Amino acid sequence: MIPRWMRRRLGFTVVVLCAAVVINFIIPRAMPGDITWIFTDDSMSEEVANQIIRDFGLDKSMWTQFWLYVKNTFSGNWGTSFYWRNTSVASLIAERLPKTLLLLIPAQLIATLIGYFLGVMAGWKAGSTKDATITGLSLIIWAMPMFWVAMIVLYVGGYQLDWFPLRGYRTVGAELSFFPMIWDRLRHLFLPGLTLVLKFGATELVMRNTMTITLKQNYIITARAKGLSEFRVKHRHAARNALLPVVTTTAMRIATAVAGLIFIETIFSYPGMGKLIFDAVTRADYPVLQASFLIFAVVVVAAIFLLDIVYARLDPRVRYD
Repeated sequence: MIPRWMRRRLGFTVVVLCAAVVINFIIPRAMPGDITWIFTDDSMSEEVANQIIRDFGLDKSMWTQFWLYVKNTFSGNWGTSFYWRNTSVASLIAERLPKTLLLLIPAQLIATLIGYFLGVMAGWKAGSTKDATITGLSLIIWAMPMFWVAMIVLYVGGYQLDWFPLRGYRTVGAELSFFPMIWDRLRHLFLPGLTLVLKFGATELVMRNTMTITLKQNYIITARAKGLSEFRVKHRHAARNALLPVVTTTAMRIATAVAGLIFIETIFSYPGMGKLIFDAVTRADYPVLQASFLIFAVVVVAAIFLLDIVYARLDPRVRYD
């Protein structure tokens, strides 16, 4: 039987997703300009232009468009792209989403691990030179806008040092065997991935602050009095109990990373979901925007829902009922 607290959160999740569906419909249509410029030009006859507009359903009332949008969204029919003619939105997303996940998931895991270990080191030696160095560096990197970090990484690693490709997902036109192909993909992933990894500062700061509070608890004093090794006290007792806020931070960083991907993938010309959204915004491609934003909304809401479950598992003191 599903616990009561989980049923409540499932209900809240459904409400949030329904709100996201409505907002997804409103935002593209609130953009300035006339959408019909994408399909029509002065060389077309009025009859042809009107037929194109009717084919995309833009001649219908806003309520009719909304009803069709909701029906198609929940039936899995996300329509055809306005700009990429005769290409379904589902096929565009199926092509771009794996590339984004390949970039996002490893980078987030590495950033979390770096933030965790640096936070443990800084919190264990709170007030020392090591703490000041690590925390100061984390604050500086955390305060930098992600698009600015991406441009610096691109300029240094791709242009000045010429170690990595400047753009793209693979070397265009290269016929490579399996292992050279993997190496080629990794070289293209390195710079945008490094940009995401460099945003480890939030995890480090949370871990460091929580460690300093945890080290003052009675059970840490008892563990030291029992003669346990420094490694055991640091990682098995202090860091393990200080980990809970880091779990929350990691889930929240998914939302910020999703927004940052639009800048990163655009700067590096990486053909993922972020670049797809940027192109769809500049071309007023309603169906692509609606489907992309909905997917990201589902990812963020699912991450927060899973956070509740993981938090309750990690800390037996948490009781949602």
